Amino acid sequence: MTKKKNKTANPNLAHLQVAPADPRPKLAKELNACPPASWIVLCFILTTSFFVDTLTAQTNKTTAPKFENFKQVNTGSQYYTNSTLTQQNQQTPTQNNSMGSTDNDVKEQVYINAEKMMGAYMDRPYLSKEENQQARIKFNMRGSQNNNNEFSNNQHQELLNILNEANAGETGKRNSFDYYKSGDFINKTKPYTDALNLLKSMVTGKKPILLRDAFYIMESAYGNTYLTYKEYCKTINENADFIKQMMMQNNLNPRDNEAIHKTIQKFMKEVTSIKIKKTDVSNSSTKKHLPYTYDYIDYKGEKDFRNYFVTKTFATGTGQCNSLPIVYILIAEALGAKFYISIAPNHSFIKYPDDAGKIHNYEPTSNWNISDDWYSEHMYITPQAENSGIYLDTLNKLMLVGDCIASLGISYLNKYGVADGTFLNECINTSMKCFPKQNNLQAILLRSSVLAHMLDRLLYTNGIKDIKDINKVKGASELYEALQQNELYLKSIGYEEMPAGLYEQQMNLQEFRGKVQQEKGFNGKEKRNLFININN
Repeated sequence: MTKKKNKTANPNLAHLQVAPADPRPKLAKELNACPPASWIVLCFILTTSFFVDTLTAQTNKTTAPKFENFKQVNTGSQYYTNSTLTQQNQQTPTQNNSMGSTDNDVKEQVYINAEKMMGAYMDRPYLSKEENQQARIKFNMRGSQNNNNEFSNNQHQELLNILNEANAGETGKRNSFDYYKSGDFINKTKPYTDALNLLKSMVTGKKPILLRDAFYIMESAYGNTYLTYKEYCKTINENADFIKQMMMQNNLNPRDNEAIHKTIQKFMKEVTSIKIKKTDVSNSSTKKHLPYTYDYIDYKGEKDFRNYFVTKTFATGTGQCNSLPIVYILIAEALGAKFYISIAPNHSFIKYPDDAGKIHNYEPTSNWNISDDWYSEHMYITPQAENSGIYLDTLNKLMLVGDCIASLGISYLNKYGVADGTFLNECINTSMKCFPKQNNLQAILLRSSVLAHMLDRLLYTNGIKDIKDINKVKGASELYEALQQNELYLKSIGYEEMPAGLYEQQMNLQEFRGKVQQEKGFNGKEKRNLFININN
């Protein structure tokens, strides 16, 4: 099992530009076409955005990455070890499970824990229909009976990787626990506590839900936003007013939900224009809008966390597959349209109903309409993950505000570390209340990160580097057990990482496109106005 890729990463704050493979010979040639065995890679990562297509065709200085060899993720320096695990692996290198348990035993325990957390029986895919029926009867009889967990060696290795990642993330952010109660820290983190209180007022019904405000509240807590609130609202309204004029001038019904969405899509992907009538003279002027584009430079926000933010995209006209879908829904909200955001691995996209109630998908990053079946097949979405609702579900406004709260926690963790865990746990618990199925993937992943960071604090402070000595520190075993339970729950709801090699190849291609943009002088951080007024 491979290391979690950035456990604190937001699955919504994603970084992949997704579209079905376009088999045009030109594009294949531009990307150093791979052998037939690697077409599944291209199915996942090829995009059709005109911007990247043009840049890739023009560049002669950079060679696109090839796909012949998959690479394993480099887990980096390892502060913690587990000598017991290492010894077991050396003694029984082919044994997958510790303590004599079989693969099905471990799977069974995963489902048992999921059932306790979700309160419903879940079919085991390794059992027959009849066996599942018998297991369901046993489950109903079992009630709340506790069961001891048995983790496989691979799962213990996974926890070790998560713990080492937390250790690396805490570098330079560790302070005494007393400091987190001090006036200095409380004052420093006040923007976050204020933001959480404002978002809580929305999800508790004290204030109406307005996604425009929810996202700005969340992003402004981090600080140094690209736009003031006044500028931000003005930009959204100008976008919406332009689209209203487009619809009117094209004789489209402003109350037809599908027509609204089709117009938003055209607005975001093409150069669009409207006629502006002048009151003082008989002639008119033309107002144009340039399309939004994908920014591949620092697309994961590693150098500047604000690259994830919708305020950055509204200010610069560039974003990625976290911010571009948010731009879309905020414009849709201003137009009174019905919409949802949907999640896929490392990705988010739009779902919307037509007037007959049929749900349609739309990719703001590549301007494609892609089916759920395609996502399932090419993005490693298990039926279990789809059934549990962590992927391909329709996130409504309440759930999106809940997700903003989880994003607020991730932003806090990025800036201040885990601190004493109080704020982050409040974010997780509040966020989860917005999801009736208790299936907010972002919050569940954040919980693992918080538990790992808290465990790291205990072990690091007490000089423990080997997990076999974890019982020497009060409270450490309980945190480790809680981390185990949360990871089991993730697996029970169908969360799986994509193959390490495929993930690496995607990142290589994204980074390649970023280099191309840099060579062409692309600046995704420069504020610019996408509207152009032309006098006729």
